[in-house]
Amino acid sequence: MNLAQETIAALMIVLAEERAAIRRLDTSAIAKAAREKEVLATRMSSASADHLALAKAELATLRADLRRNGILLAHARACVARALDVAAPRQSDGRRGRLRARV
Repeated sequence: MNLAQETIAALMIVLAEERAAIRRLDTSAIAKAAREKEVLATRMSSASADHLALAKAELATLRADLRRNGILLAHARACVARALDVAAPRQSDGRRGRLRARV
């Protein structure tokens, strides 16, 4: 297994952990996964073109998993934004309003 393949395998593990964290809305685990992905992406950039060519199939799978996680993150962000809008609607100037309890 070459550097690119080893890095892709490590990224796939991090992406699986990140998906689980997104589903749990575990922000600290999501942040940890982001840091790990950054380190692994830096390592991937040092892989040779030959190693990357040998990992073509793995790269395609990695791209699909990265896209899936990106979609999950975008959806989670939208859900949180919606929850904030419901809890504290925006005023006409775009600022968030205050929460008010109806009694």
